[in-house]
Amino acid sequence: MEAGDPVLTQLEMLRKCLVCKDEVLTEIYKETREQEAILDTDPFSEEAFDGTLERKGGLIEKISQYDQGFEQIFARIKDEVIANKGRYRAQVEDMQHLIGEVTQKAMRIQAVEQKNKVKLEVYFNNRRQQIKNFNVSNRTVSNYYKAMSSGGKADAYFMDKKS
Repeated sequence: MEAGDPVLTQLEMLRKCLVCKDEVLTEIYKETREQEAILDTDPFSEEAFDGTLERKGGLIEKISQYDQGFEQIFARIKDEVIANKGRYRAQVEDMQHLIGEVTQKAMRIQAVEQKNKVKLEVYFNNRRQQIKNFNVSNRTVSNYYKAMSSGGKADAYFMDKKS
């Protein structure tokens, strides 16, 4: 790197931003796999799942910050890099490689997220069915007791008339 070249310095900052983003994506992938493991356990722990959601939320916020920083820096040096492609070729190729790795990691996360979404939908459908069955059972029992408490007198009236 040439001393005093601000474009090279900013290209290095972009590279570090991509490396940091890759590290955060690794953490997101771990949390997503943790969610998958939680969804595969019986009984399902909503508290543990919520914990992974909170941790992932913080990590996603970091990703957004890295993306914003990257875009701001790149916007400042874009014209210079395009005008002097040969001069910055090595740095650009290195960043393209890092972008490829980040993209692959993001796609792996997205694939696991999609599987988790399906598992979560199945879980919630089962819970809704359990709640519905519970409510139906409750109504049935309630109606039975109402019928027994008021219906017993009517039955005795008819029994007395037959005799």
